[in-house]
Amino acid sequence: MMRSRRTRRALLPVSAAAALVLVSACGAVGIDNAASQNPANGAGSGSTTLQQPPEFGKEPHQMLSATESKQVGWFVADAGGFALYRYDKDTAKPPKSTCDGDCLKTWPPVLVSDHTMTSGVDPTLVGSVARADGRKQVTLAGWPLYRYTGDKKAGDLTGQGKGGTWFAVTPEGKKAQPNDGAAPGQPSTGDGY
Repeated sequence: MMRSRRTRRALLPVSAAAALVLVSACGAVGIDNAASQNPANGAGSGSTTLQQPPEFGKEPHQMLSATESKQVGWFVADAGGFALYRYDKDTAKPPKSTCDGDCLKTWPPVLVSDHTMTSGVDPTLVGSVARADGRKQVTLAGWPLYRYTGDKKAGDLTGQGKGGTWFAVTPEGKKAQPNDGAAPGQPSTGDGY
C-alpha cells in the first residue's frame, strides 16, 4: 500500500509572529505557539499542538508528517504513521467540527496539547478550533483533523473515501485524491461512519 515511509523534509519559513520555530536534528520543525496565530488558518488563541486521544497512546510529542503512498500520493500522518483525515461536512472558513456523538467513536478528533512537530507540513497552516464539548481540535488550513479507528497499522488509508465525505488530508489541507489510477476507499452507507 505504501511506496515508502519517506517524508517531505522541505521546511517553509515561518514569521516570528506566527510561531517560535525550533529545528531538530531529524529535520522536523517544532512549534510552541504562545504567540498570536493566523485566524484565516483556523487558529485561535493558545497552542496549536497535538495530543493523541488516549485510546491511541500517549506520545510525548505529536507529529504532523507528510508521507507518500501509492494510493493517494502525499498525505499527512501522525507520530505513529497513522493517516489523518478531514470531513466534508466540516467547514474550514470558519473552522467548525460537525463530527459528534457516534461519529466520534469511529473518527476521534486530533486534540490540541502543548507541542507539535511538523515535517513537510507548513506550520503556519496548523491551527485549532473549539469543539462543542469544549475541547480544542487541531486544524490544517482550517479543516479539523481526525484519526480513523479502522486504520490498524501505520500507512493504512482504509478511511479514504468513506461515505463519500472522509478523505486523507494533504500537507496543504486539501482532500487526498487517488494516485496513479488507484481506486479510493469504498464508500459506506449512512452518514459515513
